[in-house]
Amino acid sequence: MKLSELALPGIPYRGDLLEVHANATPFAFSRILLKNKVLQLAISSLSANEKEIKEHISGQVESWLKAQARRAFCEKVEQQKKMHGFSYKAVSLKDTRSRWGSCSARGNLNFNWRLIMAPDGVLSYVVTHETAHLSHMNHSREFWELVAQRCPDYLQMKNWLLVNGASLMNWRLTVR
Repeated sequence: MKLSELALPGIPYRGDLLEVHANATPFAFSRILLKNKVLQLAISSLSANEKEIKEHISGQVESWLKAQARRAFCEKVEQQKKMHGFSYKAVSLKDTRSRWGSCSARGNLNFNWRLIMAPDGVLSYVVTHETAHLSHMNHSREFWELVAQRCPDYLQMKNWLLVNGASLMNWRLTVR
């Protein structure tokens, strides 16, 4: 089987749809590089059967998305920490089916990695929402005022999630 025979769908990433190109590599490891909105996959498992190759590609892309999500969330949280002067304990990624984020009473911030597929403003809104919980562990009027102060267009971002969130929650890479 040749990689060129695989149908690789576009990958949602930061509000765009990335084109995907896969090529064989003689090296013992696979590599992914994003260049000009093209996700370039160098795949090492060409001695495997077709099913294993497809699973390998899916796993590599999902791992890449999670790594990008971790970096984006940590950067956004640190950026907001500098702007707003709060403290937190840790940032974690989750794959929950019903939440985009959460904040524990201990100061742990948890985010759904799938938000890396949404536009940056949506990801920023969720970070703002969860970091506002560090000041208000509820959804009181004061909480929403703080969110609005830090993210004036939060209603647009919240609505984007209402309209598009289910497709992100259900997204799976299907290689054909």
